[in-house]
Order: sequence, then C-alpha cells, then structure tokens
Amino acid sequence: MAAPSGPTALRRIIGAEMKRLRRESGKTQQDVADALGVFPNALSRYEGGVSSMSNPLAEKLLEIYSVEDDRRAELLDLAKRSRRRRPKGEARAEVWQPVEDLIALERDASTIQAVSLQPVPGMLQTERYARAMLGRGKLGADVVEDHVQARLARAELLSKEEPVEYWAVLHEAVLRCAVGGPGTMREQLAHIANLAKQPNITIQVLPDSAGEHPAISGPFYILRFPIAPEYGVVYHDYLTGALYLDEPEEVTQYDDAYLHLIKMALSEQASLRFIKKLSQELYS
Repeated sequence: MAAPSGPTALRRIIGAEMKRLRRESGKTQQDVADALGVFPNALSRYEGGVSSMSNPLAEKLLEIYSVEDDRRAELLDLAKRSRRRRPKGEARAEVWQPVEDLIALERDASTIQAVSLQPVPGMLQTERYARAMLGRGKLGADVVEDHVQARLARAELLSKEEPVEYWAVLHEAVLRCAVGGPGTMREQLAHIANLAKQPNITIQVLPDSAGEHPAISGPFYILRFPIAPEYGVVYHDYLTGALYLDEPEEVTQYDDAYLHLIKMALSEQASLRFIKKLSQELYS
C-alpha cells in the first residue's frame, strides 16, 4: 500500500471488509460481479480500495452478503466517508502530509500497537515535548502551532468515551533522549507514567540490555479496526515520507515481531519503576 492521501485509507478498510464478506458467503468475484452487472476487475478494484464505491453499490453488495441492518448502517457510513472530500477553501490544521492518513486511521482504529526507538510516540507526547520536537526544524511559528495542536488532538483518542486500546513498546533510548531539557523530560516521563494507569493503555520499556530485537531497523505502528476485523495496517515513517503496509503476509510478520518485542520488554509494573528511576537519575 503506497503512502496514500485523503480518504484512501477508509476505502482500503471497507474494501477489505467487503472482500471478507464475499469469501464468507462462499461467492467468487465472478458470481458477485455478475449479480452487480459489473466486470470482475471492477469488483477487484473496490475490494482493493483502489476505487471508491457509491452507496447504492455498497447497498447491493451488503444485500448479496445478507448483512444485518445495524452492521449494514455502519458499513454504509464508512463507504460515504471514504468518498468525502474536504470542501474547497476549508481551513484545516497543517500536518506533515504522510501523517494525514495515519490520523484518519487512528480515528477508526480499535487497537494501536506502537514500537518507538525515538522519539516518544505522538499520541503520548506532552505539549512542551511536542513543541521542542517540532520547533527544532525550519518550520514557521504558525506551522509549528498547527502541528502541535494536531498532535494533541490525536491524543484525545486515548481518553474518549470508547477509547482506543493503545499498547506501546518504548526503547530505553526514547527515555534517555533529552528533548527540550530536563524540565520537559520530567514532565514527559511523568505523563507517560500517568497514562499507563488508564485501563486501555499499556506501556512497556525495552531496555538496552535486551540487545538486538525485531524493531532494530525502525519503529512501526500496527492498527486494527472493529468494522473490518481481518484488516490491519502497518505504518512506518522515515525522514522524507511514510509507508503503509496492509498485505496480510506483511502485517503478519509485524504481528510476530511485536509479540516477540513485548516478551523481550519489561513488564508493565517493571516498566513504570524503570521510567520513574530513570527520570530521577537523569532529569531531577
């Protein structure tokens, strides 16, 4: 999956769920294409998220697959949102373009698994830490402010009425990298420790002593969605862009890597003790 923009991410989610429903029904692409009056390659494009589907088309598919009313309403709403374009001239907070789809995916995710080598993941950052991170480049003050506010808005997903399940593995280097100075880091580590007390958030630290590990080549996120239970996306960013991987074979490899990492990392309780100890040693 190439780095997408706009509603592409939502098209991929509903396409993957339509593909699952078709397979569950025992029908081939040819069977469904014939019932819809379209060519099989057109159906393949819908299922792959390449083309957006109209609501009448989505309704026909859901009828073919005998989807119940409540579930049908959820999927039709997703289909509608996957076609939505921002009105021309509408103001929006400016964010790094490759992150736009990550933000869209986070809003619909039921679980987020994050592995960070540096820095602190965006959803866990304090405002001071975010400003220190974003202010180090050549961005203007207004752009930095937009980025900071967008990052803080992402964090609201952790405490909404039905919050996302968030599980982060933080390498020790994340805690040792003194972004913004001692005061900023004290506040940041205390914030992480407080977040870890929430029932939907799990924080584990991967210590230097763990040695080589599956994420040594780079950090990543794994996102999953209640509306498409078999669909997962791996997000991996780099200096000038980002990758979105959603081929099942690739996602499975990242799932395996993540399971290995949480076994290598300290337990939740030991991680909290480690964070507090390091904060006292480095930033008091």
